[in-house]
Amino acid sequence: MARNRTLAQANNKILRNSNIIETTLSDLLAQGHALQVLEIGFGEGRALLELAWRFQDYQVAFYGVNKKPSRAVKNCEDLRDTARRYAIIPAPGLANFRWPEVFFYDAGKLHFDDESLDLVYSVMTMRFIERKAEFLEEICRVLKPGGRALLDVGGPGWEYPYSFVCHDKMLTPYFSRFVLKYGHELIPLPSYLQLFADGSLQIRFINLPRCVMAVSKIKSSQLRLQLTFNDILSLPMRELPYSRIGGKDRGGFRSVYDIRPEIYPALFEAGLLSRDQLRLGDVLPESYADRFIS
Repeated sequence: MARNRTLAQANNKILRNSNIIETTLSDLLAQGHALQVLEIGFGEGRALLELAWRFQDYQVAFYGVNKKPSRAVKNCEDLRDTARRYAIIPAPGLANFRWPEVFFYDAGKLHFDDESLDLVYSVMTMRFIERKAEFLEEICRVLKPGGRALLDVGGPGWEYPYSFVCHDKMLTPYFSRFVLKYGHELIPLPSYLQLFADGSLQIRFINLPRCVMAVSKIKSSQLRLQLTFNDILSLPMRELPYSRIGGKDRGGFRSVYDIRPEIYPALFEAGLLSRDQLRLGDVLPESYADRFIS
């Protein structure tokens, strides 16, 4: 499904039982100006084409970024085959349809100008990005004031509490692909991001228990999370013992960041954390210990 997901499937990943992508785009169109929309990790382009066809009568330019070409899509012209294969665009509409522009490169550094995009959405891609904090900063860079982003980070079981790490390498049995720590303390991701909600940017977590971020850029600004990437503890999920449990694939990459000493006190000063909340690290199940801890 990842390579050829429909628009309905993309919507459901971001917010279950919704059409949040179309609704967000309609809300932005109500502002009365031409828009630019980007899908990161568009696969074969099925959802992107469905969205572009649905808004064909509006002033909207659509773009897609994949890390590399696939067998099905190597250039913009290949989107025609996707449109025919899935009967997205009726034959009479193919000639005058404004095809999305697609690019192939690592989305960790987007080739778009500052504050040039109105809507960015991504499904099943951010979980594989190694430097997630920098990617989130990059998303905020390219968003126009008033722009929005919808970012699917991963499935349930990611919300580790404010606690001590349970193991020097494992850190936590929670299935989080985006982990923040200060020394031996795990710092919840939502609490840390809230520290940077200064009236210019808003980052909310929607579709709980899944990990999905909804970003709103209120006015011109840049996000600087001031985190230090931990290249020792950052690992592919397949190298962790919970990479596959109960038949569910826990793929992707666990990105671990250290919080800088000068930032840590601000979490308490802002009332985002309290020492009373700090708890011992969750005990690892024996099945994890057997596979991972010697």
